[in-house]
Amino acid sequence: MIALLDNLKTHLPFSLLNNNSFQEIEMNAQIAYFPSNSILIVQQSIPNKLFVVIKGTVEASNDEELIDVYHSNDTFAGIEILENKPSDYQYMVTEELICYEIPRDTFVKLCHDNKEFKAYFFSTIVERMEMLKDKKEYASMSSLLVARVDETILHAVCEVPMETPIVEALKFMEASKSSSLLIKNPNGYGIVTDADFRHYILYKEEKNLTTIGQIQTYPMISIHEGELLFNILLLMTENSIKYLPVFNEKEQLLGVLELIDLLSFFSNQSHLITVQISKAQTLETLIAASSRVEMMIDALHSKGVKSRYIAKLVSEMNRKMYLKLFEMIVPSSWHNRCTFILLGSEGRSEQILRTDQDNALIFEEGFMPDDIKEVSEKFIETLDEIGFPRCEGEVMIIHPKWCKSIGEYKKDIDGWFNNPTMEGFMDMAIFADSVAVGGNDALHKELMEYLAEKIKNNKQILTHFAKAIENFESPLGLFSQFVSHDKAHKNEIDIKKSALFALIHGVRALALEHGIHTTNTTLRIKELNNKGFMNKQDATDLMEALEVLNTLRVQAQLQQWKRDEKIDNYISVVNLGKLEKDLLKDALKTVNKFKKLVAYHFHLSMVG
Repeated sequence: MIALLDNLKTHLPFSLLNNNSFQEIEMNAQIAYFPSNSILIVQQSIPNKLFVVIKGTVEASNDEELIDVYHSNDTFAGIEILENKPSDYQYMVTEELICYEIPRDTFVKLCHDNKEFKAYFFSTIVERMEMLKDKKEYASMSSLLVARVDETILHAVCEVPMETPIVEALKFMEASKSSSLLIKNPNGYGIVTDADFRHYILYKEEKNLTTIGQIQTYPMISIHEGELLFNILLLMTENSIKYLPVFNEKEQLLGVLELIDLLSFFSNQSHLITVQISKAQTLETLIAASSRVEMMIDALHSKGVKSRYIAKLVSEMNRKMYLKLFEMIVPSSWHNRCTFILLGSEGRSEQILRTDQDNALIFEEGFMPDDIKEVSEKFIETLDEIGFPRCEGEVMIIHPKWCKSIGEYKKDIDGWFNNPTMEGFMDMAIFADSVAVGGNDALHKELMEYLAEKIKNNKQILTHFAKAIENFESPLGLFSQFVSHDKAHKNEIDIKKSALFALIHGVRALALEHGIHTTNTTLRIKELNNKGFMNKQDATDLMEALEVLNTLRVQAQLQQWKRDEKIDNYISVVNLGKLEKDLLKDALKTVNKFKKLVAYHFHLSMVG
């Protein structure tokens, strides 16, 4: 019983209760078993207990119409008890049930003693989502409080002897792109920061300041590797310092911790990662910086940040990373004669965790370097090290199809219209979402204008292009029940194939028809609203559906990442809480409604 109650404490609304309330539950609640087909609550009767499902399934129905389904950690009968009214539904066990039974009087007392607990049963979906957000934020802060310093968040040491002339030391500091300078003394180290240089400027003649040792802070405050980050934050705040040298157990300098990076760590680490990517001078340091993105994603998601904002932040970081890779790996003689582009979800700024890489190179006409194979392979191998899985469809610069001259790409575009095929339409969809990252972006702009002109003169092709939204069945079956179409993934649905693809591709087809140049799906929806194709409410519903689908996908992918499993697009419906299931059902209904709109608009029923 105690172990089961400990599990109950981690789920809403019971996570809102204090220890005294849980003692009340332990004293009065019972664990009950019911076989299938048992009637728990008869329609039009007033329940005398609150039910909390431990294992099994319960269905609520009204005159034989299925209204809702309850699984593990779901509660029911709370509203009826609090309002002292007969139930509108019959509750029947459809899969043998093990549950808590909390007596009516005990439940009413819990609600009387805990206003937030009572409010939960009357809250809207939006309010419950806020509760989930607060809970995740608390869990995230708990993990931050026990985080410790390690080399991955430190800046490289910039060190000079104490007798070094000040101007020479300053030049060395500038060349090293460092924000602080460590000074080697006979008996340890001192430190020079921007405050010390201000002192030098003001008093250099008055005090005859010539060597760096004369303006250093000595002895300096320092710490050792493994110290709690929270304690370090207190130390730096208490002493009003921005830079803190870090030593290992052998008293060897490991690096310098900067206050701005420490504060970033306690927020979402985005600044830290961006700075590390921007300052990276070698592939090794760039790989190390980029490998921290998943931790940032996890921190942001746990705080309830919307998936589209996380995606935007991740996209900006990834583009900086790709630009750095382009500058480091691609020979400088190519830079004005080619452009590196991202396609697919990366081009739409919608990839959050690294599911695959989609990229291409466009060369100016008449320029095709001999060493393209070696350069492109090194580029993709570096992405391998960072953690980007290779695209199963080979949409990468190591494939000749995605690494060629602008003239060859124009021939492909001509083929999409002159000899339409499903493969051609998918290539068109991939390319329509592309964005230039490095090199001469005029080449990419020219191709996109060429594609837009082709569509403008051949809009009938979009009917065949949009047909792909019917390729996959909806996972929402009869009576709004989830249906898994993949036998290898029982009780799981592929959220990308069964919902996201239809939404994204339908919006993409409409965007191409209306000459919308942005690639992001949310921004395309807003533009469709601005152009009068859909009203504000329909646009809002579609954007919210996209947000729900992406949030649930990221949630599942983060669990896979933490278990060191291959990241895919499957989500387990049995592991979702009732609130999440309700949100998912609403999102899927919105997608199905949108599919009908697209099918009607493009007359898909007339296409074979």
